[in-house]
Amino acid sequence: MTELTEPLSGDVPAGSQNLEGNLSAYKIALLVIAAAGPLGAVLTAAPIAFEHGNGAGLAGAFLLAGILMIFFSIGYGELIRAVPGAGAFYKYLSVIFGQRVGAGAAWVALASYLAITTAIAVASGYYTNLTMQSFGIDIGSAAWTVLFVGAICYLGRANIDFAAKILVPLVLAEFFLLFLLGLAIFLDKGFNALPVQAISVDAIMMPGLGVGLMVALASFLGVESAALYAMEARKPEKSIPHATRLAVALVGVAYFVIIWLIIGEIGFDVIKEEAAVAKGGLVINLFSTRLGSTVATIVALMLCTSNFCCLLSLHNAATRYVQVLAKDRHLPSVLSTIHEKKKSPANASLLVTVLVALTIIASSSLGYDAFVFLFPVTVALSTLGLIGLQTFVTLGVVVHFKKARDKRYFKTFISPLLALAGLSAAVYLIYDNYGMLTGSESAWVNGTPLLLIVLFLYGVTKGRSRSSNSSAIK
Repeated sequence: MTELTEPLSGDVPAGSQNLEGNLSAYKIALLVIAAAGPLGAVLTAAPIAFEHGNGAGLAGAFLLAGILMIFFSIGYGELIRAVPGAGAFYKYLSVIFGQRVGAGAAWVALASYLAITTAIAVASGYYTNLTMQSFGIDIGSAAWTVLFVGAICYLGRANIDFAAKILVPLVLAEFFLLFLLGLAIFLDKGFNALPVQAISVDAIMMPGLGVGLMVALASFLGVESAALYAMEARKPEKSIPHATRLAVALVGVAYFVIIWLIIGEIGFDVIKEEAAVAKGGLVINLFSTRLGSTVATIVALMLCTSNFCCLLSLHNAATRYVQVLAKDRHLPSVLSTIHEKKKSPANASLLVTVLVALTIIASSSLGYDAFVFLFPVTVALSTLGLIGLQTFVTLGVVVHFKKARDKRYFKTFISPLLALAGLSAAVYLIYDNYGMLTGSESAWVNGTPLLLIVLFLYGVTKGRSRSSNSSAIK
């Protein structure tokens, strides 16, 4: 194992500089799931995947993604147990491949989380404005985005237990609404609502599998972020691995079943065409048909809260990357300061808010529509970055336990190796379809993955400099 020149944050108590919380595995899992935005993903992402992806084979794509992420979570959970402390990608890759590599990965992770936080901030304003227009309220998507970012600025500086009290019931409500829709479909159609051909090899391999698989895997973005809450968790050595696996299992089963039922309800042979016509209204129309207009209205309003939960969860993840990097002096130390009363990374949270706001303002000032231009670009960049890092840390699991001569071959070798193969293929598919994700033909826009490479090399160089300085001091 690579030696570190000095401890990483989370290794050594730092007195009043420690984050504090009382999160259980159950609460951490729901905080992580909030980043996936279950209701938002089914209402907004699934119709896009039906139309541009492999159509009725999307259920199979979600099944494949779920199995792949289960394999990932098995090996990742064992790594969390073996390497305690906060930091997620940064922590584990630093221990396995050296601090310079870990620093590079941390910068990529931070950029990816900032990008996806920006994307959800923009989407929150856009979809909330559309929803509120039906109630005669039209203040513009920009105004709603400002309100969302302002609320997140306040809640992001609060203690994590307070955020959990808001997120947990809202996420449970999202699952409940999806459950009601699925139950209504199943009670009417029985097992005919679960067409076997939708999960057949032929259906899965329909044209557009790459897009379908990308959307499915993007629904799991952030599952590794449970490890970021290690300093705020109750019994982190147990709760963090359990939370990671619980989040993957709940998201995987919920998405797969509801997507399968939607295909059975609309029709295996016509789902692609129906999605092309109805677009974002596809699933909302099902709620209205099956459960009535009142429930459909509640669902539309819950889409706003789903986006809010997703935004807060992603903001918290980005904030903790900033705080950890600052604590290990890759960023100004003032950003590592913990609020004396709230025991939260208040300064780091403020920086994340400012960076997200400046990115949106810069895009708008250049004349670009934030939702049309900024949203797809930041989603594409973050998806590539985070799934790329999941692939890298899966390789780290294999390397770490191989060096340790661990005999639990299924947990520490076979499962991560299968995840590594699948995630590597996913990274290729995302890169190969990057232009479709961004919706742009611009070489500048579709060259944004180079930013991740530059940030990784910057982190490696900065880590090397820091290590040299540490050695000189000694």
